[in-house]
Amino acid sequence: MVTRKIAALVAAATAVVVAACAAWVYSGRTDPSPGRPPQADAGRLSARLPFYPFLHAPSERQWRIATAERRLAITCMAAHGHRYAPAEIPGPGAAAADHPLPFGLESLTRATPGPVPTASEQRESKAFLAALYGPDDRRISAEGKSIKVSWPAQGCQAEAEKRLLGTERLRWLRTTIAIGEGEQQARRNLARDPAFRAADARWARCMRAAGVATDDPVDLLDSLPRTTDLATSPVAGADVRCKAGTDYLRTAYARLAVAQRAWLDAHPDTVATWQSLMRRQDEVAREVLG
Repeated sequence: MVTRKIAALVAAATAVVVAACAAWVYSGRTDPSPGRPPQADAGRLSARLPFYPFLHAPSERQWRIATAERRLAITCMAAHGHRYAPAEIPGPGAAAADHPLPFGLESLTRATPGPVPTASEQRESKAFLAALYGPDDRRISAEGKSIKVSWPAQGCQAEAEKRLLGTERLRWLRTTIAIGEGEQQARRNLARDPAFRAADARWARCMRAAGVATDDPVDLLDSLPRTTDLATSPVAGADVRCKAGTDYLRTAYARLAVAQRAWLDAHPDTVATWQSLMRRQDEVAREVLG
């Protein structure tokens, strides 16, 4: 399945966790073309999910933190004699309204590719990379129930994060892992939800009537070759039509919201830690940006 790192996220650690935990693709929000069946505004439904503000929603606070981290890294690299020119952090209003697709296709528009690194981040000398990321054998790591993430302990990127988080970098990394895994666990919990299972069954019956034998829309999307023209694919067209005709997405997102809220309610300490560390980073970011 295609996965995509979230661009301009609060801290670099979060992007790694989201990419490592992702169980669905991301797609730009688009309007259905004339002639396509009407369906729920899946982008709006996704934005209402309880996990959306943690991992996906662009905000002024996230912009400040990411911009401050960028500025600190640039200044640090200059002090080491290197010109570091990472891409500008897009403001919340300019950020692409991307959202996860936990239920496979939502439209017949191909998922958009992730952000392309700038030239200065693609090919650089060993000295440049060492200044930015530190030595390869000096790293911090954290692990959750299903993944382990390793991150530079030294270098300008680490120094920028230390300015924002102080001694809490490892705690932040562990918290973002927990939040990312919680989002995935909430999706898996839907397998036990009667209303969601009924919606799945309605969609599968519709697909069988269209000549497509499948019982999982995510697996169906995974089975399509990357070169598939979704606009002309009979399978993709049947998928989108069946979701619209059975009101699948509205039901699926409603039940996912319940599952996500249940996970967050069961992990108040994780939520409190995330909120506390976000506030700390934002306070420092405001100082850095003046």
